[in-house]
Amino acid sequence: MKYLTCVVLGAAALAAGCGNNGNDGIATNALGYYGDVNWDTGRIDGSGTAEAGIQINDDDSVTVQINEGPYAGETTTFYYDGAGGYTTDDAEAYLQLGYFDNPNVKDGPVVALIDVNDNDEELTLMALRSSNDMTAESDMPVTGFATYTGSHLGGATIPGQYLDYIEGGFQANVDFGAGQLAGAMQSDLGDITFDATISGAEFNSNANSIAIGNDYGVINQGASGVEGGFYGAGAAGMAGTYLLNGQGSLDGAGAVGAFVADRN
Repeated sequence: MKYLTCVVLGAAALAAGCGNNGNDGIATNALGYYGDVNWDTGRIDGSGTAEAGIQINDDDSVTVQINEGPYAGETTTFYYDGAGGYTTDDAEAYLQLGYFDNPNVKDGPVVALIDVNDNDEELTLMALRSSNDMTAESDMPVTGFATYTGSHLGGATIPGQYLDYIEGGFQANVDFGAGQLAGAMQSDLGDITFDATISGAEFNSNANSIAIGNDYGVINQGASGVEGGFYGAGAAGMAGTYLLNGQGSLDGAGAVGAFVADRN
């Protein structure tokens, strides 16, 4: 997955703000997850699903309207900063975009990672994937196997220990006949693994299948998830988002991120 250089917003490196700049009416074309991190405690204190409309403008700026989740109804436009990234006029927003390595799979970005910090109390992480240009259900393979390779990027917290980005490789083994896939993401916090069921051109993680370092018990399975979809002719690529909420020794910890992978 190709990522743009980070766009700095707010006083902290891992922070972004959303402000209404008068642009509205962007239909939802991206979906995923969010997680709220309390700055004082470093704990995830809220999480769930998110939706947005993301628009690439004629001047190559990027307008984002949050349609579901925290800051719903807020709109902000990011402008190229001359150094490989995008920023808002007031330098209070942070956005990164991900693309397929093969541009024939999908034109333009397929995932976005947004950070929001406008009150110095909570940091909101939001990961979104495009719901456009997905593989037509009639073009989805129904037999055979495939492997996908790419990368992921997210934000993670462990109270009192860690608040930063996580990134690394992503791999998936897909059994189209069984409608199942097994995914893995490498990170400094340990390998994140999951199993998922395919429905049409989309997939969602199976119950109790998410683990970090092969430990399923440290994940609050009911409050975590991985979702995604296939893109391009014959499912040439996949992309998705993940939400992790910890429990036990990882109580209060969590991560939100996105992944992109091309079919091998």
